[in-house]
Amino acid sequence: MSRIVQGIAKFIYRAGSNYSKNSFFFIESVGESLPYADYLVERTRTKNDTKSIYVFEYVRGGKGHIECDGKSYTVQKGDFYFLNRLHTHLYYSDREDPYSKVWINAGGRLLDGLVNACGLTNGALVIRDSHTLPLFERMKTALSTANADNTEEVMAECAKIMCDLILTVYEEHRKEQRLTVGTAERIKDYIDSGLSYNVSLDDIAQHFYLNKSYIISIFSAKYGYTPKQYIISRKMSAARTMLEENMYGIADIADILHFSSSQHFSSSFKKNVGVSPDEYRRRAQQHKETQN
Repeated sequence: MSRIVQGIAKFIYRAGSNYSKNSFFFIESVGESLPYADYLVERTRTKNDTKSIYVFEYVRGGKGHIECDGKSYTVQKGDFYFLNRLHTHLYYSDREDPYSKVWINAGGRLLDGLVNACGLTNGALVIRDSHTLPLFERMKTALSTANADNTEEVMAECAKIMCDLILTVYEEHRKEQRLTVGTAERIKDYIDSGLSYNVSLDDIAQHFYLNKSYIISIFSAKYGYTPKQYIISRKMSAARTMLEENMYGIADIADILHFSSSQHFSSSFKKNVGVSPDEYRRRAQQHKETQN
């Protein structure tokens, strides 16, 4: 089931109602979406839907948003995204800066095999600064020559282009994964080197010249928690040590760890550790006494 607010679109190719009759490979549509604030597409998927399609899109400008499998993505100029036909998804324009893009909607056993072989089985995949646009242009050129006499030849050429597109996405995804892991590790090292405990997400973004949303995404993918959560956990670990050693007062610890006030530190500590700093210190001292 689909809910589509098409907005302003230019169709390069649009199949008839029986487009999925060729179960080996078919193209449902190819076209370009122009900036439109209310643009929205929502598709509910079932495994037995023979007409369900893979979505391949390249963003020419502006911003858009994707929701799939409980995750949200923001895409912008130069980004490619892929939506798996077996997953429900919603994608739409940013209202302040609506995106323009080129799309290919296609399906069939050929693409099923390639998608599975390349491990592109998640509901959505976004590739930043992708080099896939020339393949979209090749597809548009091939389809612009289609007529009643050469349909089979054109579809054969389009199938080759789709193979090239999926393999290119696979290679770009692998490269991005390698870079993501390396960058996430460098971000963690940078946080760990902040002996003053005064590292913020803004500091990280400025140091690495990266978008904050991207930093959160790659760090979370690597470690399972956000940079902010990791920074807080480091502060809490340091606070526990200082409380256990009875080295500083609450106000001093709050200042060392760069909390805005003693109250802010105490509330954060209780939220993360489960007890107040004073209670944690008291229990730590009691434990030491029983050990001696």
